[in-house]
Amino acid sequence: MSDCDSVPKNPGPLRPFDAMGVEVLERFRVLVVAGVAVGVLVAGVGSRLAMFVLRLTSSESVVGVTSDDGFTIGRVTLFGTYNLLLLGAAVGIIGAGAYRAVAPWLLGPGWFRRFTVAAASGAVVGSMLVHADGIDFQLLGPLWLAIGLFVALPAVFAVAMGVVVDRVASSDSWTNQGRRRWVVPLVFLGCFPPVLFVAVPAVLVLAVWVPIQRSLSRGDGVPLGLRVAVRAVWLVIAIAGLVALVGDIGDLA
Repeated sequence: MSDCDSVPKNPGPLRPFDAMGVEVLERFRVLVVAGVAVGVLVAGVGSRLAMFVLRLTSSESVVGVTSDDGFTIGRVTLFGTYNLLLLGAAVGIIGAGAYRAVAPWLLGPGWFRRFTVAAASGAVVGSMLVHADGIDFQLLGPLWLAIGLFVALPAVFAVAMGVVVDRVASSDSWTNQGRRRWVVPLVFLGCFPPVLFVAVPAVLVLAVWVPIQRSLSRGDGVPLGLRVAVRAVWLVIAIAGLVALVGDIGDLA
């Protein structure tokens, strides 16, 4: 029997360095697939729909005015729409990374985890979107609807991101089968090439974080004090966002 006809030997388990490389790439795949999908649909299309609703409920005087984000209110162009979807894709990758960073520290059953992530995201990101200066919340109305839409949008984004990230990361996901495992993220990156400015740093962060996480898992796990400290930090960020949001709403009212 020739060497070509012989049964290939079992290559054995991956070396630790190779295994970490595979894990980094897998996590990057999840960030791209889930992040771009949710970012484009919720952050991109969702914000376009929110602005469209506010255009209909506001006076005609807002048409043609440049928003605080640089978009012309009432004008829909192919270039402007692509830029909005591109922004959504970039935000989606960042959001997917944030969710994966927060997820291990969440408490309670699944529904409570989704609720706390949505509430924190609505408060923190909502406080960034809702502001008293500028023209968006001065001209668009009614005010309660404008505020409600731009607080609800990040909350919906957070819930959708958690669901999609968990699904894409599962072994039976259709995005995790055969060639689709790498074709899908490559197609997403090809549709939105500028997101590489976000994706490349994400790979570098994963390359640093994965070995740290593995070293913690090989020991006695994360110390109780560190778990409490990290959860306290997330709580402080959420409370700070809520305080800022309430302050901005008070200034607008």
